[in-house]
Amino acid sequence: MRSIADEIICYAECVNNSDLLPLITFLIVVSLLLFAFYLKTKTPIHRVISFASAQLSMVGAIAATFSTMECSRMLTIEVYLAYVLISTGVMLFLPGSYYKILIRRYNARPISEIVDWADDFVNTLANNSQVYYFDSAIPKAFASGKAIFVSVGMLEIFDQQELKAVLAHEAWHLRHNNKTPILRQLSLMTFTKYRPEQELELMADRFAEEIVGKGPLESARAKLI
Repeated sequence: MRSIADEIICYAECVNNSDLLPLITFLIVVSLLLFAFYLKTKTPIHRVISFASAQLSMVGAIAATFSTMECSRMLTIEVYLAYVLISTGVMLFLPGSYYKILIRRYNARPISEIVDWADDFVNTLANNSQVYYFDSAIPKAFASGKAIFVSVGMLEIFDQQELKAVLAHEAWHLRHNNKTPILRQLSLMTFTKYRPEQELELMADRFAEEIVGKGPLESARAKLI
C-alpha cells in the first residue's frame, strides 16, 4: 500500500509534468481571488456569486488535476472533490424546493384558510405564488421559493394595508427569484427593521411603497420596533 508521502510525491510529479499545469494554476488562482472577494464584499448577491464561482473554479482545477494523475489518486483529493460537487449541487438545486421543507418545518397552513384576499393580491405581483401562515407570536414574514410565510403574531397586529405592504415587500423577492436564486433560498429575506447595507431589502421596500404607499410600510415597520 502506498504511503501518504508517496502519494504526495506522485501528485506533485504528475502535475508538474503535465501540459495542464498552466490551466490548473490559473483555476486555483481564480478560485482564491474569488474567495478573497467573497470575504471582502458586503453586497449579498456579490457574496453568493463569488462563493459559487470559487467553488466551480476549484472543481475545474481538481478535475484537471485528476486527468494528469498517472499513479494512484490521493484519497484526500477525491474526498474534497466529492465535497465540492455535493456542496455546489446543494447550492444550485436545493433552493427551488427549500420552501417545501419550510412548510413542513413550520407546520405552515395556506393563508386562504383565514385571509381570503392574500393569495390573489400576491399573485397579481408574483405569479404562481402562495402565502402561508405559521404559529408564532413573534411578528415576522419571509419569502422562499414560490411561497411567502407570515406568522400569526404579524396577522394579529397588522391591519390590511400594513399586511399588504409586507406581502408586496416579499413578493418583490419572489419576482426577482430568478435573478438571485441561491441568495433568495439560502439566505431568507426577512421583513425586519431596515438596515442600510441590505440593498435588496431597500429595493423591496421601494416596490412595496409603489404598490400600497409609504404610510402602510412605515406603520408596519414601526410596529416591529
